[in-house]
Amino acid sequence: MTWTLTLARQFGAHLLRLYWEQRSYRTSLALGALSSTVALVQFFLMGHFLQQGNTFEGIQLYGGNIVSFLLTGSVFTGFVVVGLNAFSGYLQEEQATGTLESVLVMPTSVIRPMLFSGGAALIGTALGSLAMVAMFGIMLDVPFDPDPIGVVSVLGLLILVTGGLGLAGCGVLLVTKRGDPVKWAVITATTLLSGVMYPVTIFPEWLQSVAGVLPTTIALDGVRLALTRAASPADLFPALIRLAAWAIPALLVGLWTMRTGMRVARRRGSLGEF
Repeated sequence: MTWTLTLARQFGAHLLRLYWEQRSYRTSLALGALSSTVALVQFFLMGHFLQQGNTFEGIQLYGGNIVSFLLTGSVFTGFVVVGLNAFSGYLQEEQATGTLESVLVMPTSVIRPMLFSGGAALIGTALGSLAMVAMFGIMLDVPFDPDPIGVVSVLGLLILVTGGLGLAGCGVLLVTKRGDPVKWAVITATTLLSGVMYPVTIFPEWLQSVAGVLPTTIALDGVRLALTRAASPADLFPALIRLAAWAIPALLVGLWTMRTGMRVARRRGSLGEF
C-alpha cells in the first residue's frame, strides 16, 4: 500500500512538472490547442469533398485522378515544411544543445550553416518525392505527365517564399523559445485553404478568392499542372510572377524579424535559454 501511494505521488509530481513546463511556453500551448480545432475542420472539408462522388469536378483541371491529386498535395506539403524549417530547425537544434551563443559569435554568419542544413533537408525531400512519384506512376499506374523544368521553377520560388517566412519564424523563436506562430500559420493555411486534400472549389466564392491569393495555393496549383499536365515555365508564367512578388517581401520581412528577435534576445540575455 505504501509503495502504491509513493508511486502515485511520484507520478502526480511528474504530471505537475509537465504542466508547469508547458505553461511556461504559452505560445506553443495555444498553437497546439488551435491545431486540434483546425484538424477537425480539415477532416470535415475532406468529407464534404468525398461526398461529391466519383466525378470530383474540382480536380478535372489536374487530370481528374484522385490519387495523383492527393499525392501531389502530399509532395508539395513536404517542400513547404522544408522551406519553413530550413532556418528554424537549425536554430532549435542549437538552442536545445546550448550552443546557440557560440554559433552566433563565430566569424561566419549564422545564415550560412542554416542554409547548409536546409539544403541537405531539401535534397532529401526532393529525392524522396521523386521516388514516390516514380513508384506510384510506374508500379501503380497513377497518371503523371511531368515537365521537370516547370516543377523546379515553381518549387524554387516556393522555397524562397517559405524560407523568408521561416526566417521570420526564427526571429519569433528567439523570443518565445517554443511555439512558432509564423510556421503554424503557414502550415495551417496550406493544409486548410490551399487545396492539399481537397480542391479550393468546394469553398464559397469569397473564400476561394482569399485562398487564391495565398502563395501556397498559387504554388500548389502550378506544381500540379507541371506534374500532371506537363505545364512549362511559359505556361506557368503568371503563377511564377505572383510567387516572385511574394518572395521579395517575404525575404525582407524574414531578415528584419530575425535581426529584431536576435536583438531582443541579446538584450534580455536569453540567447542560451531553451
